[in-house]
Amino acid sequence: MQSWQTDLVNTYLSLSIKPTLRHVSSLRLIRGVISLVDSTVGRLASPGKVTVSTVDDPNDRCELKWITPTELSPENRRVILYLPGGAYIMRTPQLHAAMVSRICLQANASALICYYRLAPEHPFPAGLDDAIAAFDLLLAQGHKPEDIIIAGDSAGGGLALALLLALRDSKRPTPGCAVLMSPLLDAGDEAPSRVKNSKTDSALPHPARRAVNPRTLYAGEHDYKDPYISPIYGTFEELPPIYVLVSDSEMLLDDSLRLARKAHMYQTDVRVDVWQKVPHVWVSMPFLPESVDGIQRIGQFIKDKLPCHTDLLKGEASLAAS
Repeated sequence: MQSWQTDLVNTYLSLSIKPTLRHVSSLRLIRGVISLVDSTVGRLASPGKVTVSTVDDPNDRCELKWITPTELSPENRRVILYLPGGAYIMRTPQLHAAMVSRICLQANASALICYYRLAPEHPFPAGLDDAIAAFDLLLAQGHKPEDIIIAGDSAGGGLALALLLALRDSKRPTPGCAVLMSPLLDAGDEAPSRVKNSKTDSALPHPARRAVNPRTLYAGEHDYKDPYISPIYGTFEELPPIYVLVSDSEMLLDDSLRLARKAHMYQTDVRVDVWQKVPHVWVSMPFLPESVDGIQRIGQFIKDKLPCHTDLLKGEASLAAS
């Protein structure tokens, strides 16, 4: 059963964000509302204990932020390449920086957030090009591919999986693992959960009922079944282990379940955790007990897949203290 805090958040989202996305036809106004929410809630979500710095983009195309826990051991090489969500058309930088900071603290890792270019000003493949460039930047800085975690939420989760496909197809090195939160893996509207959960999803209206359709703005004239736009239509051989968190009440539920079924055909390690009645990308809301639990599970997954001796030292210190 979901917490009372989640009940309140679901009510708030259903009375504010969902009607905005359903009825407001001005993208500028939608971005303004989302920015206001980001600046208001984002200040409350910052966990501290991290340093945030701007990274120069060698291609001068997108914004890059580096997040490092203040107590991170210099011997720890794990780094998260994070691709934030926002339907490819909007941004919540404070909420995402706070969420990624909490993941870094749990995973004992640093992170590079890639705020890729947005549609409609920069439609596909601009976002994917920026994600590939950010991965190449980490390699150029000396990070080993097996130490890199690809992560993202919502549209950023879809972009993260598309990035894995693009890296494999271009014969680039394989990252260590990936984490997807409420990922948008199919830009189409055919999945049954799009209709079945259109009322229970507290944050997102059905795409067909949105005043602004993100798919049209992002995909443009491209076929939305292109695996680099809708990665669920790709093939999943030679991909790293993937951990997925999704809610049973959100419209994107089937995207994650289809990924698990297809990945099994290719013997790719995909684990999907389905949560009950939590909102879309609930992990970004630190005042929810389910978010705290989700962040801990993400951190443990990363440490299990990319172990290092500093984790053992921390564990021994905790045992000694107890």
